[in-house]
Amino acid sequence: MASTRFLRYLAPNVITLSSMIFGLVSLWSTHNGNYPLAGWLIIYAVLTDRLDGLVARAVKGTSELGMQLDSFADFLNFGITPAFLVLTYLSSRTDLPYADRDSTAHTLLFVACGAYMLCAVFRLARYNVLSDDQVATKMFFGFPTTLAGGLLAIWMLLLFKYDPSVPTFGGPKLFGEALQTPAVIWNYFPIAVVVLGYLMASRLPMPKVGMTKNKLVSIILLILLTVGYVCGFAMRYPEICFGMPTVWSIMFLIWGQASASARAMYPPPLFPRKQPERPLERPQEDLVDIVLDEASSPGGLSEAVKSAPSKSE
Repeated sequence: MASTRFLRYLAPNVITLSSMIFGLVSLWSTHNGNYPLAGWLIIYAVLTDRLDGLVARAVKGTSELGMQLDSFADFLNFGITPAFLVLTYLSSRTDLPYADRDSTAHTLLFVACGAYMLCAVFRLARYNVLSDDQVATKMFFGFPTTLAGGLLAIWMLLLFKYDPSVPTFGGPKLFGEALQTPAVIWNYFPIAVVVLGYLMASRLPMPKVGMTKNKLVSIILLILLTVGYVCGFAMRYPEICFGMPTVWSIMFLIWGQASASARAMYPPPLFPRKQPERPLERPQEDLVDIVLDEASSPGGLSEAVKSAPSKSE
């Protein structure tokens, strides 16, 4: 019985931890200048992001630990890794103004990527402290980190494929051999990074993608998802992977502003505060430091421990 319970909780967490390996290898690929591979590994992380949740619900292995691991994985895969890819690639292009490390353009690029990363961790931290009644089941408020990181990666992959300075990859060019990525797009790409960061931290309403009562629409969605998974795992045709999330995001932005029902929805607070079930205490490591500093006082060890402040103060 104990071994069955262990395996039930182990399965989804192994998938989550495995997805973090994609993020690590993506960082390593970016560092080595293999930018297309780095982008595809982010897409791998996107495609496996929902598997841990599906497995956890299927085997009834959901846990608080799994939720925390998932947040750490999302921050690495969709917060740090895309920002590092954009920062490193644009800084490596000598034909772009970001190559000069002392220039204002490079500083602004660093600020844009840093802001994106901070927006990602802010969104994840805010979600973690929401109470159950504040978490919508059919709506997102703001871009999920998975969508934001996936969009950055797939946009870059599409631009890479049609950039003459990048070796050919990803299968035949579906948009034609004559099409090339102009340098001006790379010049303004940090603006997209900032916009996606804002959308993550925002509370704009966004419907979750799922099956509907309309069988035709559900079949179309299923086909698109299947094709996207096949192309993503095969590292082929970023043009196809680019379409669905980009179109869905644009539809969300329009719908969120035009729909009266969407504007009437009550989003979770920007800075939620979850009441702890018990008072928060300082970690034992902090207590040890205090004890060492105060053990020589007349009160001794017990007085040092009693005087240790808590995090809730």
